[in-house]
Amino acid sequence: MPEPRQTIDEQAAEWILRLHEEGFSESLRLEFERWKQQSPKHAGAALRMQDVINRLQSLREHSAPAKAALNAGFNRRKPATQRKQVLRALLIAGCLAVPVTLVMKSPYPEQWMADISTGPNDWKTQRLADNSTLTLSGTSAVNVHFDGQERRIELLQGEVLVDVAHDSARPFFVQTAQGSMRALGTRFVVKRQGDTTVLSMLQSRVAAQSANEQQTLEVGAGSRALIRSDSVELSGTVSAASINQAWERHQLVVENQPLPQVLDEISRHRRGHLQFDRKALASLRVSAVLPLDDTDQALQLIAETLPLQIKTYTPWLIVISQLQPPKK
Repeated sequence: MPEPRQTIDEQAAEWILRLHEEGFSESLRLEFERWKQQSPKHAGAALRMQDVINRLQSLREHSAPAKAALNAGFNRRKPATQRKQVLRALLIAGCLAVPVTLVMKSPYPEQWMADISTGPNDWKTQRLADNSTLTLSGTSAVNVHFDGQERRIELLQGEVLVDVAHDSARPFFVQTAQGSMRALGTRFVVKRQGDTTVLSMLQSRVAAQSANEQQTLEVGAGSRALIRSDSVELSGTVSAASINQAWERHQLVVENQPLPQVLDEISRHRRGHLQFDRKALASLRVSAVLPLDDTDQALQLIAETLPLQIKTYTPWLIVISQLQPPKK
């Protein structure tokens, strides 16, 4: 019995996801070729999916105003744990001739259009034209805007470690949807976390301003600040040595953080989908040092200290739930 087209398109979307995130290794490429050769329908679905991505990527060649307009459409973001399903749906919709302008209303294409980006298992350090350096952790994306008046980094998603090179003529800014940070020093970390930007200062100072420009706060070394569209506030202290070590070793260091927030971070560094009930797990808190290069081990370390059940259905789907105490 022939497979329905929707099923084949879904399989093709999964292949495009894997190839995008894992890279074209020889073994994966051969496996993909075998799948395409199963029938003309398989090959046709793969071509349609790749055409959608090519059209999205070609938008990067458009003029700056066009790109700015597209980026403006990305402000309404879905939770990180929904990104895979969103992308799959977009690919299938795209191969069915849904206009690309509708596809672009999703947040996921940011990673394709960004000047610098990483996949779930990818960490990248890049030196900029002014000798500043950016280090991106998993599933992160930035745009770089340099001109004669300023240097500006736009963090679209994820997290970036910034080392700023001195340039007295051009200030250095990091911008997110929640606000902007003007570097008065050299080294700091900026993370997108839902509707909040988290700033961790490692050296010197940053002037942080809310998006509505109503609040500005100077944040010094060893401090953490939460930046929202209408506020900027200090939120405890950080250890520069611990953060530097965590970035070097690709670790997640958390202290008394809500479990759903930790799972969101782990999800950003792995392929596939972590499924869990945010409300049911909200009361559980985590203090741990977790390896982001081995997210399966990270989940097991959490389960050793919390009453959790972790069920792996496929490498692409893990369901996490709270263990219920036995009935008396």
